[in-house]
Amino acid sequence: MAIEESVIRYDDVLPLTLQIATTVCGEGFFARNVLLRDTEGYITIVLREELDPVCKNNLSTQLTEALGAYATTPPVVTPDDIFDASLADATLDKFEFVVCPNGYQDYIRYVERRIVGGDWVRDIQQPIPGAPKVVVFSSLKGGVGRSTALSVSAVHLARMGKSVLAIDLDLEAPGIGGMFLGRSELPSYGALDFYVEFGRTEITPNFMSEMCRVAFEDPSGGSFTIVPATGLKSQHSPQNVLGKISRAYLEVINADGQPISFLDKTRELISELCKNNNYDVIFVDARAGLNESTAATIQGLGADVLFFGVDTPQTWDGYTYFLAHLARHKTEAVSLEDWRYKLKIVHAKALDSEESMRQFRDRSWELFSSYLYDALDGEEAAEGLTEAFGFDLDDSTAPHYAWPILISEKFFEYNPLDENGLQNSEEFVLPVFGAFLEQLCERLGY
Repeated sequence: MAIEESVIRYDDVLPLTLQIATTVCGEGFFARNVLLRDTEGYITIVLREELDPVCKNNLSTQLTEALGAYATTPPVVTPDDIFDASLADATLDKFEFVVCPNGYQDYIRYVERRIVGGDWVRDIQQPIPGAPKVVVFSSLKGGVGRSTALSVSAVHLARMGKSVLAIDLDLEAPGIGGMFLGRSELPSYGALDFYVEFGRTEITPNFMSEMCRVAFEDPSGGSFTIVPATGLKSQHSPQNVLGKISRAYLEVINADGQPISFLDKTRELISELCKNNNYDVIFVDARAGLNESTAATIQGLGADVLFFGVDTPQTWDGYTYFLAHLARHKTEAVSLEDWRYKLKIVHAKALDSEESMRQFRDRSWELFSSYLYDALDGEEAAEGLTEAFGFDLDDSTAPHYAWPILISEKFFEYNPLDENGLQNSEEFVLPVFGAFLEQLCERLGY
């Protein structure tokens, strides 16, 4: 394989910037100053301290020479120089651990701005006021049984007398609506319609009610209500669906001139659905993958997040990207409200084998330890972190210790609408989902 000439690429920029800043200005430079990465990926160092003119000029020169196209002109400024007072506000900073080419390691204080995927760089959000506990069913790839697990869980809780709302936010690949509702039973609208209409037309109580349908009721009084991704209107005008999807993720501007992102709209969707309904829990079927909209469900709802995966290299590669990103938010963790406690890995399509489950657990622990767990041996943690967050390999309460769902050919073609109701029966479900359901109910306090 040919070796590429020395060209600075995106992944090289932060390590080089830290190395140059430390060499020129000394260690701890980014404890006092901040790095701005703009919407196109270009780098600017924003000074919050007085810097000797000679040192500042040397820093600018070396950054320009080393970073090439990724350095702005000039590469070292103050907030006043670029008329952006927000860059003087340290409370808006993120932190990223960076290893330099020369081996030096430190945290960079940075601000990142994006046009696409801006929700990913927002803080981890708190739970939605007035809403019950939210559980997000998430996965990096389709075909891991995520939607089936949500459906099985919703019916199981309904049999326990609970009122469950399930929202299908996999807008490009709708699932749970069609699993439980025949075409004639679909509500007029789906979640997709809410995103399109929000900020454009009036969202009325009647509109919200026409997004919901009860899919299952139990004699105990429990029920399972679905907000499908698309409703009957989309069935009648399928030629409009792709146009709706292309507009669903766009920001809208509120009356104060402030942008409302997909994350904001998702929180508003749940708030509106809860206004006149007393749900015990809300399940969200998230879009698979690392799409920009996934931030709304993973970071935006203050939810418990279940990461589904099978034991393949693709799973671990994908979750490496995911957890490495989430590690940037570790400084937002606060004692017992630490958002990392809400994460849990799910071993989907697991073999009923102690060795198989052990291997999955070991790989999961290695991944979480590398990115989300804090050191427990007295090593210096990132500035701003509070109590250490870490777990032993065999700690079943830890995020890495997976809840298993066994592989079963009976669920390869899961159809909860089968005429004899067999696939909704506990006898059918528990041999495969029993351990998962037990742990989920315990987490929910049921």
